[in-house]
Amino acid sequence: MSDLMSWVDGDLLDRLMDSHNHGNAYTSILFYSPWCPFSSLVRPKFEALSSMFPHIGHLVVEQSQALPSVFSRYGIHSLPSILMVNQTLKMRYIGPKDLASLIQFYQHTTGLKPVQYVDEAEPNLIKWLHNGSSIREIAERDPYLVLALMFLSLKLAILIFPFMRARLRTLWAAHVPHLSLGILGETSQLFGRALHMIDVRRLWIKQRLNKTRDFQERAKNALASVSLGKSTSQSA
Repeated sequence: MSDLMSWVDGDLLDRLMDSHNHGNAYTSILFYSPWCPFSSLVRPKFEALSSMFPHIGHLVVEQSQALPSVFSRYGIHSLPSILMVNQTLKMRYIGPKDLASLIQFYQHTTGLKPVQYVDEAEPNLIKWLHNGSSIREIAERDPYLVLALMFLSLKLAILIFPFMRARLRTLWAAHVPHLSLGILGETSQLFGRALHMIDVRRLWIKQRLNKTRDFQERAKNALASVSLGKSTSQSA
C-alpha cells in the first residue's frame, strides 16, 4: 500500500472531514469492501492515483470499519465508491473504473495534473502465480482475494447459465426429434421382424398340424382297410 494512502475508520474520517472546513485541500476517499471483487480491482488503481496526485489526500474506508450511517452521510450506497471532497465540494465519481477515466475525473474536478504517470499495481494473484505460489498459499495470504474470485466466478456462472440453457434447448429441438424418429423407425423394424417371425412360426406349426392330421387319417384308413379285409376273408 502506498505511503500516500491512509486507512481510516468512520470516526477518524469524520474528524478529518471537519478539518477541511479550515482549508481548501482536496481529499479523495475510497469506500470499499474486501468481500467485493470490484473493490479489489479498484484498489490498485486508487494506489496509483495517490502517487500521481500527491497533493491530494487519499483515504481508504473499509466497510466493516464504519457504521452504515457514515456511508449514508457521505451519499455512499454502493461499493466501491470514490468521493472527492474539499471545503466546498463533495463529488462522487460515477463512470468506468479504469485508470484513464479516473485520471480525467481527478483533473476535471481539481484542476490538477498528475506529477507522473504510474502503472497500477499488479494484482496479488498474478504476482503470486508468477512466483509459483499454490492456490493454498494464496488463500492463506489473502483469503479475501480468493473469496472475491469465487464471487466473480459465481456471477459469471449466473450470467452464462441462461445463454447455455437457451443453446441446449436449441440443440435439443434440432437433434432430439430426428433421434427419436430414428429410434422409432428402428423399433418399428424390429417389431415388424418379430411379427414376421411369429407369422412364420404359426405357419410352420399349422403345416405340422396338417401333416399330423393327414398321417392320422391315412393310418385310420389303413386300419379300416385291414379290418375290412379280415371281415371278407372270414365271411368266405
